[in-house]
Amino acid sequence: MWKILIFYLFLELIHGNYTDPIYPISNPCLAILDRLSDMSSAFLNCAVSRARPFKLCEGCVDTYARLQDLVGLLDLTYSDVDRTITCKRFLESYDSIQVVAQLISFVHNIWGLSYCDNCIKNYKDTNGTTDYSLTNHTIKFVQKKLNFDLCIFNATGRMVPIIPIDLNVTLNTNVCTVCSTVYNEINEFFIQITRDNKNGVCMDIVDTMNYTRLLWSKIYECKRHDPDYMAIIGISFFIPTIVFVFYVSALFKGERKQQKLSRQKRLPAHSTTAAIVGARTWLWSNPNE
Repeated sequence: MWKILIFYLFLELIHGNYTDPIYPISNPCLAILDRLSDMSSAFLNCAVSRARPFKLCEGCVDTYARLQDLVGLLDLTYSDVDRTITCKRFLESYDSIQVVAQLISFVHNIWGLSYCDNCIKNYKDTNGTTDYSLTNHTIKFVQKKLNFDLCIFNATGRMVPIIPIDLNVTLNTNVCTVCSTVYNEINEFFIQITRDNKNGVCMDIVDTMNYTRLLWSKIYECKRHDPDYMAIIGISFFIPTIVFVFYVSALFKGERKQQKLSRQKRLPAHSTTAAIVGARTWLWSNPNE
């Protein structure tokens, strides 16, 4: 009989509930904290897994939206029956390190430094389902990128790699000729996006364009002659040439004028002496005479 009692106590020891009697798990703030821990961990795992290639904004928007929903609940939910202490105050009042606040700030910094709001908008979590939409320039950029990838596939018969590093390609393909138009379109559109979004461009787009340029210039060794750069090169060559021609022509013209100059004629010696004597006579003569 005592063996059965000992076994029962052992089971209670394993499956016993050891929650704090002062703050039981039924407290809504602790429930939010537990959920906040899960969502922040899921977001960080998503961010790290999509760091290369960088697809954090669109790839992690679902976990970020759920995390934002939980952060909003901290100000709307109360820990006491009298509804005087919010969950935010309850979780941060006696925490000198501010773990919850630091965690939320860290997640917001990752999202903000990635400029995800410049390519994703209207994201929200509704009963576990995340709804969001892409900005207009993001949709256009994605379409131009698909056109570029399709052109590369038609020209080479191979899919465009996610990370174009150490890709074995034959350099005698006609990619540079066939796909130059679609490449110039996406490149110029990206430049326009950077001009329109001076505060920052979504890192999903930036990283995609960086890999596209790497594939075009380094892997396929295609050269893009920008008209603006050609104009600068032409002006840089033209102006020094004009200056050089000007100085050379001025040098030859000056030598010719020097040759044409005649020597100054001097007065004879006796005329000079007579002029000096006459001047002295006039200076010492009496003007009344």
